[in-house]
Amino acid sequence: MSKSRLAGRRPVAIIAASMLGVTVLSSAALAQQANSFFGRPGGPGGPGATDPGVRGGTPGAGGPLHGLSQNELNFFNAAKNVFNEVEGVPQGLGPRFNLDSCGGCHAFPAAGGSSPATNPQVADATANGAKNTVPSFITANGPVREARFVRNPDGTPDGGVHDLFVITGRADAKGCNITQPNFAAAVAQRNIIFRIPTPTFGTGLVEAVPDSGLQAALASNANLRASLGISGVLNHSGNDGTVTRFGWKAQNKSLLIFSGEAYNVEMGVTNDAFPNERETDPSCQFNNLPESTTNLTNTTNSGSPASDFSQDIVNFTAFMRMLAPPTPASATTASTGTTSSSSVQVASNSSVLPSAAGSSTNSSAASTATLTRGAQVFANVGCAACHVINQTTGKSTMTGQTNVTFQPYSDFALHSMGDGLADGVSQGNANGSQFRSAPLWGVGQRIFFLHDGRTDNLYVTIHQHASRGSEANQVIENFNLLSLTDQQALLNFLRSL
Repeated sequence: MSKSRLAGRRPVAIIAASMLGVTVLSSAALAQQANSFFGRPGGPGGPGATDPGVRGGTPGAGGPLHGLSQNELNFFNAAKNVFNEVEGVPQGLGPRFNLDSCGGCHAFPAAGGSSPATNPQVADATANGAKNTVPSFITANGPVREARFVRNPDGTPDGGVHDLFVITGRADAKGCNITQPNFAAAVAQRNIIFRIPTPTFGTGLVEAVPDSGLQAALASNANLRASLGISGVLNHSGNDGTVTRFGWKAQNKSLLIFSGEAYNVEMGVTNDAFPNERETDPSCQFNNLPESTTNLTNTTNSGSPASDFSQDIVNFTAFMRMLAPPTPASATTASTGTTSSSSVQVASNSSVLPSAAGSSTNSSAASTATLTRGAQVFANVGCAACHVINQTTGKSTMTGQTNVTFQPYSDFALHSMGDGLADGVSQGNANGSQFRSAPLWGVGQRIFFLHDGRTDNLYVTIHQHASRGSEANQVIENFNLLSLTDQQALLNFLRSL
């Protein structure tokens, strides 16, 4: 952002900030912060607010929804085991794949989450004798990633997943000799983009929100969005016209479609939703198709016949559908590190965070007052214009999940994020610069951020929302006008979610 541009907007920004109760900077502070986002005092390249880091303590996620029946709980527990199973070639792995387990990608802070701190893809590259080379963008301490090529060799749009690894060399894949894609060339040609796993906590509640509910939530703050230069549009199925809501671009309609596609694309396992192999070399075809289908006999006896007779993608769906939302942490005092009995409440839009539970062992634990202030700042600067706090389910087949109001912090709509985050890939109605508002629940226990996992710093993540053409530019400008205290309060609040 240029100094002249910021100076030109200063009166409007100060008036808006004063009306909203945001701390207004002095003229000297405004001038100091009028440099570029990166490298400026108070920005990611200099002293400023600090990301408290991944919240410690017991994971605030990974368990079942409250109120489920015993049969549903049995299904959930059995399905969780299927979700975490490691597959080999006899079970359908490959011929091309990114990892050998759903639970390996969706691992942190518990099964169903996002990328863990240690990337399992590095070890998987040579598991069971495989001879894969680990691409440059996959590192031991980096995020789990999938790779997509933006363009085909003839210049036409690609956008599809190009799996990292092949089964060549594995002891259970004798005779297969296919090779990995040329990722080094794609990187050199700037023809590659990355995605990291989206957390699946609470996704059953998201699936249960009727289209009309998502539309109403998007329309509820239309005036606020207009004042901030934010538009937003829901993605839709090209077949039945209903709202799609899962994936980085909200491209998938349901958790079953999400499961079937991921099983085929990420692990190479054909199934009743995606029954065809993506790799057609006959020397690498070891199983009848589809490789995962409905079980006609019960050979597992897990205690849940529903799980035992269902194919894997139904089990994946059941696990995610009954997976509870993340639980926000209690406020803790920085001086003692003890858990406060007070819940954090948001004073905006009459919305209240769910009762907090769990504890934080983080040395930068924040007080109740700081988290309350951070929640207010979140609303004041305009974050809630896209990260809508509340959604409500409609009628649900799951016990106790009808008309439940929950707090995902997302409108599940597409927003243009500008040149800085654009990946050039279109999915459904989403163009190359649009992404679904990432749900912020559970962000306190996330390690990697943004669609490609480019940073593990929440402060940097906020600033990366701003670039030419981004709908978030005004919100980030408002953030930059905050005092250091208010910026820190916002970061502490986000890490409490």
